Amino acid sequence: MYEKNFFKRLKNLGLSRLIISWDTGAMIVSFLIVGYFTNWSIGYEKSKDILNVFLTISAAFYSIVLAGLAIISSFTDKDFILAWKEIGEYDNIITLFQYNLNIPLVLLLFSFVLRFLYFNAILMIFAISLFVYMIFSLFDLVQLISRYGLQRAEYLERKSKEVEKNH
Repeated sequence: MYEKNFFKRLKNLGLSRLIISWDTGAMIVSFLIVGYFTNWSIGYEKSKDILNVFLTISAAFYSIVLAGLAIISSFTDKDFILAWKEIGEYDNIITLFQYNLNIPLVLLLFSFVLRFLYFNAILMIFAISLFVYMIFSLFDLVQLISRYGLQRAEYLERKSKEVEKNH
């Protein structure tokens, strides 16, 4: 039986896996660098164009991740899913996709608020660092998908050898 609660699945995946990562490091470093070079004060006029880009790219990123999830979940045969469930990886991959779908949603929300409702220079710097985090998380997701493809190929090769051996 799968865990329905996303936060429990995230905890099972290992929060340290997400917190102690290149993504988080890049976010912290970018926050400090942008804050330092802007003297912790970015003006609204300079930010408007950046926020418009964030709104567009976040929506595109969401679509890309959702398409990746759809491809992985629809092109996987039953036996491979069961093999992944057996070792506990299927829940992890779905949880990582779900986590990566939340990042652009948070950035969209931040960007919308900063652009149209309430502007704050520190929150703008945070939005920039969150954008960096989103980009780095895309690299991690690509690695995950690549590992998935390699594992799938290995699984199919083993399955093919078993069929040949039995005939």
